[in-house]
Amino acid sequence: MQARNRTSADGDGMEKEKEVKMKYNTITEVFDLGPFIIKIILELDEPLTECQIDPETFEVYVVRKDKITGDIIKTYKYFGSEEKITSEGTRKVVSAYVSDKEGQQSKRDAFITLEMEVDPRIPIGSTIAFNGSFNVQVDSEYKITQQKPIVNENRRLEHMVFDELHQQKRILIDEFTTGISTYHDIQLTYAAYQPKPNNGKRPLLIWLHGGGEGGTDPIIAVGGNKVVNLISEEIQKFFDGCYVLGPQAPTLWMDNGSGKLNTDGNSMYVEALKNLIDEYIASHDDIDQDRIYIGGCSNGGFMTVKMIIEYPQMFAAAYPVCEFFLEKNISDDDMAKIKDIPIWFTHAANDPIVNMSENSEALYHRLIKAGAANVHFTCFDKVVDRTGKYYNPDGTPYEYNGHFSWIPALNNECMIDYNKKPVVEAGREVTLFEWIAMQKR
Repeated sequence: MQARNRTSADGDGMEKEKEVKMKYNTITEVFDLGPFIIKIILELDEPLTECQIDPETFEVYVVRKDKITGDIIKTYKYFGSEEKITSEGTRKVVSAYVSDKEGQQSKRDAFITLEMEVDPRIPIGSTIAFNGSFNVQVDSEYKITQQKPIVNENRRLEHMVFDELHQQKRILIDEFTTGISTYHDIQLTYAAYQPKPNNGKRPLLIWLHGGGEGGTDPIIAVGGNKVVNLISEEIQKFFDGCYVLGPQAPTLWMDNGSGKLNTDGNSMYVEALKNLIDEYIASHDDIDQDRIYIGGCSNGGFMTVKMIIEYPQMFAAAYPVCEFFLEKNISDDDMAKIKDIPIWFTHAANDPIVNMSENSEALYHRLIKAGAANVHFTCFDKVVDRTGKYYNPDGTPYEYNGHFSWIPALNNECMIDYNKKPVVEAGREVTLFEWIAMQKR
């Protein structure tokens, strides 16, 4: 790590520095609204010892650019807004300290970690942006400028500028591999997680993305929202480790060949998706074919229902979230195919995009009427922050768009059934993913 433009001279015997351009590293974590850079780690060329560093020691400025064109991105001011703003500005530092290279606080080391503010209402820290069709990854170019001197033993460090990205770490995202499956003239990309082997069979958990995560970058399919939580220790323990597969459609799962979203109940990707799943299972002989689970949100919730209709013998359970398969498009023959498949629906009553009563709620009631014995439905009045971190000015929890019911679903916060009572399986109350793990074909 070489500093540049260094000079030293001081009458009081302490060395000073002029502008020194140096390297920085980033750590990204996926939150409820996708991936945000949470830590910036500054690389120094000498260790620091118990220095006084606070959030005002550095200014952090970021410019988010299109990965292809290099242009500064313009983003919508907020979800549903027509106004666009330039995606650049200063980020708030909430904590600063001497650390090791991984960003862990240390008494003596050659790194400084800046912990950054993360808020769903402040998208500038996110590593993705909506391009008008889909969410895409962006280049976040940072310039971290020292604002206050740091006294380290007998030296004064000043005028440091960190503007050269060295390394990036993405928590959980980096544990996924990616691939492509081709079926006739259709290519589907995918991201996948493989658990550590345990000399036994492992289940497969499939997630089908929403309308904003289509395209040809499968990391978006698992990182565009908090799908990576499926490989967290909390959820993996229910399955004693499970495979996670996140297929990605180049357009929309609800594309019947027109290239646009349709609501007629057809998809051009049905056979291609089945082929991808078959290929993945065939390449991992420790996948338990009696424990294959499929779910997804909105556009992916539609495809979840479509796949269990087309291949009812394949899946041990389904977990559609704010699904967009109009109940009126499901025939009695289709109902007969799926009524014995364990299904857990999730939806919010105030969803402004997918009408709950015409989709999840109507299908749930029809399944019950058809004699379904293992079907559940968690209905939220609205989707609010449950982390305790984000509040409205009046002190109430921050409220997300009502369509975002995948947030409590992926956080495994679904426990209450349609009758307002806890879901009980094998004599005990269970959460969504506990319940899924207990299902077997």
